[in-house]
Amino acid sequence: MCAKCDRPRPAKATGTALAPDIETASTINNILVAAGVPAVILDCDRSVKFVTEELKALVGDARSNEHIKSINDVTRAVSMNVLIHDRKMLMSVVPLASGAAVIFRQIIADPPQISDVPTVVDLIRSVVNRSIAFAEVKGIRVEISVPECNERFRHHDRLSDALSTLIDNSVHYVSAGGQVVVGVRPMEHKGKPILLFFVMDNGPLVPEHMKHVIFESGFIWNPSASERTGRGLFKVREFSAAHGGSVWVDSKTGKACTFFLRLNPD
Repeated sequence: MCAKCDRPRPAKATGTALAPDIETASTINNILVAAGVPAVILDCDRSVKFVTEELKALVGDARSNEHIKSINDVTRAVSMNVLIHDRKMLMSVVPLASGAAVIFRQIIADPPQISDVPTVVDLIRSVVNRSIAFAEVKGIRVEISVPECNERFRHHDRLSDALSTLIDNSVHYVSAGGQVVVGVRPMEHKGKPILLFFVMDNGPLVPEHMKHVIFESGFIWNPSASERTGRGLFKVREFSAAHGGSVWVDSKTGKACTFFLRLNPD
């Protein structure tokens, strides 16, 4: 029972209390815990008084977190964007009667409007144009093979990075006088539309025992090795997997090495 009245004391919050809570802070504690919000309560001297389990899972020791330590004035309401483990977060300082609550919210960016996204055909032309200069220095011919289509892919910037990686690898391995062909084909897979991108060249083939290893994150690229491999391919695989697709290398004819990237269109 409360010493000042006959009412029961508020239930203790399930977060981690680091110092005796004042009544206002205790109420805020319960609200933050109930809402599952990553948050911390600081005292007037900026010492940590209370941390929710959600914030502990996000930043670990709140006392040593650089963003929390950077708060100089707990009496002023302020919000700022911070980066925590590659996650963009909004950190808001909410002044209390004694101290402040610091609340973190993940920022989820709205996807770009489809009208602002280039067609995959225009995207391929743009990526190839960035590689032309280096290819010409090596005496390599780069060609584009695309149909007339208006298919688009919202995350076109990441798609550009993936295709650039595949093209750069081809240009690295193809000898002077060689050829690289970059293209896309709208197709169907299991009754659903897909976009099948490809980068084909007449350079050396990827050895059979390396066709899966080169896409692993732990693979170490050796540019002087006699075998053809590739660098940065694990990033292409992560990108494709994040969008329900896949990436692989094939050389069935024995005359050309082709990297395929399958994605679901928007």
